[in-house]
Amino acid sequence: MDKLKPPHELKIAGGNLADRWERFLERFRWYLAAVGEDGSEDKKKVAILLTVAGAEAQEVFRTFTYEPAKAAVGNQPAVQAEKTAEQFNTVVRKFTEFCVPRKNVIYERYVFHTRVQGEGETIDSHSHVNLGRCKIA
Repeated sequence: MDKLKPPHELKIAGGNLADRWERFLERFRWYLAAVGEDGSEDKKKVAILLTVAGAEAQEVFRTFTYEPAKAAVGNQPAVQAEKTAEQFNTVVRKFTEFCVPRKNVIYERYVFHTRVQGEGETIDSHSHVNLGRCKIA
């Protein structure tokens, strides 16, 4: 691992965190494969992830909580315990939940339907109006 430079740390504050997280995770997965650690046990991959991601990401990691198992109650089925902080996929999912905000579909529909095109304005002249990525259900 010492011969190959790891990806830059994940910056949590400012800007588009969702995009930075997706790019960081992609580079991190490439890094794991390049250094031959992609098949390692989860505990080791989590440790490498947190080391490479840096201090800000480590602070975020410390805030993660994991749901305990729940017994079936009435019509509600039993729920298995959420996997622990030593499981790589669980940690990646927790970071994704933290970094990628949920969309308020009702609000997004409102914004879409109340948008007024100005005179002489092309449909793609505003970066926040990107119909190609519009995911309104």
